[in-house]
Amino acid sequence: MFSRKHTTKTVIQVTDTHLTYITLNYSKQGFFISKNETVELPEGTILRGEILKADLLYRILKKLAQHIENTSVDIVLSHDYFLCAEGDLDTSSSHKTLKKRVADYFKNESKKESWHRTHVCEFSYHEVQGREKLLFKCLPKDVQQSYIHVFQKAGMKIQSLSSDILAFDHVLPYPRASLIVVGQDTIRVAEFKQGMYVSHKTFQVSYHQCIQDIMNTLTISETAAQKILRQYGILRAHKDEKVYRRLLKSFSPLLEFLSARKIKETSSMFVSFFDVPIKGLVDTLQKTLSIEVQELDVLATDHYTFQDILALHRDESYQYQALIAQALKHWRKE
Repeated sequence: MFSRKHTTKTVIQVTDTHLTYITLNYSKQGFFISKNETVELPEGTILRGEILKADLLYRILKKLAQHIENTSVDIVLSHDYFLCAEGDLDTSSSHKTLKKRVADYFKNESKKESWHRTHVCEFSYHEVQGREKLLFKCLPKDVQQSYIHVFQKAGMKIQSLSSDILAFDHVLPYPRASLIVVGQDTIRVAEFKQGMYVSHKTFQVSYHQCIQDIMNTLTISETAAQKILRQYGILRAHKDEKVYRRLLKSFSPLLEFLSARKIKETSSMFVSFFDVPIKGLVDTLQKTLSIEVQELDVLATDHYTFQDILALHRDESYQYQALIAQALKHWRKE
């Protein structure tokens, strides 16, 4: 059964350049997005996740809060701002509550680590190969407090601070899974083991790099390059063979890295796109690695049923993937 403590959930994603939010609703017929918006931030408001102009951000959040039903929200930040650490729970204390066991862990173990003094941590519980493990998701204390302060001032309470990679952990149910997140500026390859985040690596190839490659190869405008990328992706169907070769060259570090890892058949690979999917990328990965590769579309996941009622165009939904995934955690199967 699904928990029905909440019928709506709002998640806000904060980057150095934008605030993006969605409100996800739940009914007997399934889930649907009722509200969404992206607001551009003035340059210098936030830099590498650190709030530099709190008063300006407050004014923007205050206006945004007028359109949000929920006063309690989840915040999604770039994974690069987090320090992630794992720990093993003491099995001899299994009779205690999870909260008490985690408190004991901090008392006995994590004080040995420097991050215990410098960071504030949320945690998630995982069972991995019969072991009880904790994943700590930690932000520097001053960064965490600055977000809590400015959101609280704007009338919103932060329920959770998560990352745009960790948001997907509950929709990756396979024993081992690789998640390739294709963003505007980078591609990140994250590894999960039974739903628990393990590590990630970042590559500079991205939507912007693909567009730049096409612009430079054909000496055309950015708008024309965007149209070509959307139409052909990295398919051999490109009218100009030079474009196809140039794009493959940009993707080669990613492909070489994945090939060198020799992913086993017991592992699964998913690709999540920040924008409209790049045609041919999933097929290229599958052909190169000789394993099944799937697009991770949160709206089409087997775990949750979505109604056809969407407040946004289908092509626009990709930039909300991490927010939707994070919101869905409030209706996990019990």
